[in-house]
Amino acid sequence: MIESLYLKNFKCFSAQEFKLSPLTIFCGSNSAGKSTAIQSILSVKQNLEHLANGSFRLDGELFSFGKLKDLLSHNPIDNEIKIEINEFKIKLFAEQLDRKECPVQPDNLVGLADITNLFSNDFVYLCAERFGPRSSFELGPNGDKLEVGIFGQFALSSYHDNQDKPANNQSFARRICSHLIDSEQGKDEVIFTDALVREAMRRVCPGFSMKVIEADEIDRVYNMYTSGSESIRPINVGFGVSYVLPIVISAALIKPGGTLIIENPEVHLHPRAQSDLVKILCELSKSGVQVIIETHSDHIINGVRVFAKDNELSEMENIIHSVTDKSGKRSVKEIHIDQDGNLTALDDGFFDQINKDLMRLF
Repeated sequence: MIESLYLKNFKCFSAQEFKLSPLTIFCGSNSAGKSTAIQSILSVKQNLEHLANGSFRLDGELFSFGKLKDLLSHNPIDNEIKIEINEFKIKLFAEQLDRKECPVQPDNLVGLADITNLFSNDFVYLCAERFGPRSSFELGPNGDKLEVGIFGQFALSSYHDNQDKPANNQSFARRICSHLIDSEQGKDEVIFTDALVREAMRRVCPGFSMKVIEADEIDRVYNMYTSGSESIRPINVGFGVSYVLPIVISAALIKPGGTLIIENPEVHLHPRAQSDLVKILCELSKSGVQVIIETHSDHIINGVRVFAKDNELSEMENIIHSVTDKSGKRSVKEIHIDQDGNLTALDDGFFDQINKDLMRLF
């Protein structure tokens, strides 16, 4: 699990340390820098093979920064860029700023084996630009590695390949499908992936039902939502269903020890659905998967608070980083949610717009 992150001269942060927990949430105003911490993790993940050969690339399958000048902090202390994740440390020198690749000397790289081992577990990143309704999706890469794509473009294909197999995380599956478990079999009953996805989706989208078909002659896969005996094209169903489906499929397929990073899980979802979705992600974080979320939604935060009160989510199991920009200087407030659902601290501008608007009305 990622427990600590330190950034120096990395994009908007001159120097900043973050602690991470099984459930970690980044929030803050637009362009405050909440995505930067996530991007630093992605930059390391996509550079593991390059680092072994002594280089650090600014472009990759997870995120592309542009050139070295785009990575260097807006207000750098010096020309040294540092990223530290747990025991892993890398030091880059911003000298040739127009390059898309930076050499890394062996003495400026520590703990590569440790971070490689950590990221060898399932790693899923879903960006804010997830694919909406489509008539079909391409098949995912072959192999044992979980691949859903940063836009969720391979999620349906991954689900199709695994729907008839036992869920990879039976602890999580039993939490979601507890009402389906035969009391006589108890913990010995195996939950299958299709049942897990179906039940999780029904928590967010009541009445959810879906069938997935592979058109192998064109190497595509497509889905139809069902209502009774009728089949409904995705384009004729609310956008929220298509946007949340890759999240639920990822949660259902990721193995314990993995990392799931989601930007704006609330997109196109009704407030109640947002709350129900994050409760599912809370369950996942208590089942051996690290969940990292970037959000603008108070319904996501309040959903975690309700879950904490109802399910004993301790302060050590969650952390919220509230990132603010004050005259170009970034400030990060560390907030936890206790077992009663209370926030351990508050920050100026921390999801207080509703109260401000109500005060103006009354």
